[in-house]
Amino acid sequence: MKAWLSLALLAATAPALADEALTPQALEELVQCASFERYQALQPALLDVVFDKGPDWIRKNEQASTLGVYAYDLKRPIRVFGAETTRLALHKEFVSVPLPSDWTMAEAASRLRLKRAPIKAAEQHYRFVGNDGPMLSAYEMPANPLAALLGAPQQDAPLRYLGCSYNGADEQTFLSVAAQADEMMQTARSGMERMLRDAAKPSEDR
Repeated sequence: MKAWLSLALLAATAPALADEALTPQALEELVQCASFERYQALQPALLDVVFDKGPDWIRKNEQASTLGVYAYDLKRPIRVFGAETTRLALHKEFVSVPLPSDWTMAEAASRLRLKRAPIKAAEQHYRFVGNDGPMLSAYEMPANPLAALLGAPQQDAPLRYLGCSYNGADEQTFLSVAAQADEMMQTARSGMERMLRDAAKPSEDR
């Protein structure tokens, strides 16, 4: 299994100098799962974007960004999966774009020959490009991650993305983790609820 560093992990280390500048064509390649090697070559350039040192045509959209997701406006549009977009999303090892507004998740799965991942809490479809990836994916994330963690009703529709994960895990590992995702979410939710209850107790009761 290939182990590539995530942007979040790279961001915690000293910034690297990008040897290759990001171009619209390069982004199109990454979103559409070019290869691990292409992603590795462009990681420093992506990290520059995360540190707000990217090219002038890529600008962070604070309003569209959420917890753990960096959203960017593209002054130079890119064309991926047959649709043009001016928005990019980076999170963990994903390089993605918003799902086209006239696509449903089911339509994305049909067009790109994706399979449904065994996750109930959030819809995700996937297909590995080659035996060990990278992984093409159509997936949704809660608009309010903290509210979702607490089990609160979501007032806004989930955010839906289409792109590529360069995590490095093979399909068997991905499915194993995906099968535990709902249980892990419930465990995290229980821990958060317990922490909030403890914080609400008078100090002498703690």
